[in-house]
Amino acid sequence: MRCFVNKGVFLKSKVLVTGADGMLGASICRELKKQDYSIKAFLLPDRERNVLDGLDLEVGYGNILDKKSLETEMDGCEYVIHTAAISAVWPRRSEMTRRVIFDGTRNVMEIAEKLGIRRMVHIGTANSFSPGPKEDPGTEESEFDGWKFGVDYITSKYLTQQMLLDRYDRQKFPVIIINPTFMIGPYDSEPTSGKMLIELLSGKLSAYSTGGRNFVCSKDVAAAAVNALEQGRLGQCYVAGHENLEYREFFEKACHACEKDFKMIKVPGFLVFCFGFINSIAARITGKPPQLSFSMARLSRISHYFSSAKAIRELKMPQTPIEEGIKSNVSWFRSNGYLL
Repeated sequence: MRCFVNKGVFLKSKVLVTGADGMLGASICRELKKQDYSIKAFLLPDRERNVLDGLDLEVGYGNILDKKSLETEMDGCEYVIHTAAISAVWPRRSEMTRRVIFDGTRNVMEIAEKLGIRRMVHIGTANSFSPGPKEDPGTEESEFDGWKFGVDYITSKYLTQQMLLDRYDRQKFPVIIINPTFMIGPYDSEPTSGKMLIELLSGKLSAYSTGGRNFVCSKDVAAAAVNALEQGRLGQCYVAGHENLEYREFFEKACHACEKDFKMIKVPGFLVFCFGFINSIAARITGKPPQLSFSMARLSRISHYFSSAKAIRELKMPQTPIEEGIKSNVSWFRSNGYLL
């Protein structure tokens, strides 16, 4: 690890962060600064960068689908943390989603290899492994079964992961993969995962389905990703999560954290299916994203439970109570006009 002096402060090596303006990317930049790394944020030319305000970092503009801009901005960096992706699950079939996730990551990998980058930390998804029940949650050894959902985001993430692992096996390309579960936290400007908190607190979400998820504070995932620059084992995946909660349990925690009475009702699975099916048909007609697509209705009935024991053990991943992530997410939404 190299160090250099900037204004009397010893900084570690420079790290390129793709997708630095996303919820996780912004948290990663803050964690990098906390650990005294030098940061270069790689952003699309037309993107707002307000989530990075106040951070001492360099900004480079380009597109992961454009190798020339990638090489220009990556040159001079020693590490790469690749978060850029399209996380939308509607429409479930999308050529652009496939291109950005698979082709874009391949470009990052090939340029990193060409420039001799010391290590690439790739942000995947826990959906690249099959989940399990609370008493036997999914791990990095659980075989992928996401083909059945027919969602390009899920399958593209899995295929990208396999490509990176194959590159490590064949050519020892220095890569580690972080597989987050469902993240909650600030800087969610899209919004993405925090959208359901906005709907809950604005009175637009009054029901929940069977099933559940593993929830994690985004800052904990950021810590795992930054720690992976120097810790962990190359060619390995690390599920980055925390609390396995039924949806009722999560919404109860959210209401309690926000001092709101819990008044949601449980909806039978067949009604969730019907609602998702009708919404998907309407979305095809209107072109507007559905509140709940049929694919998401199918996913919502499954218990997506995982263990993060490996990331805790090898990457020293923190385990912040999810209520703290909820509070910080809601506070950020209110400060930035998403909630009154």
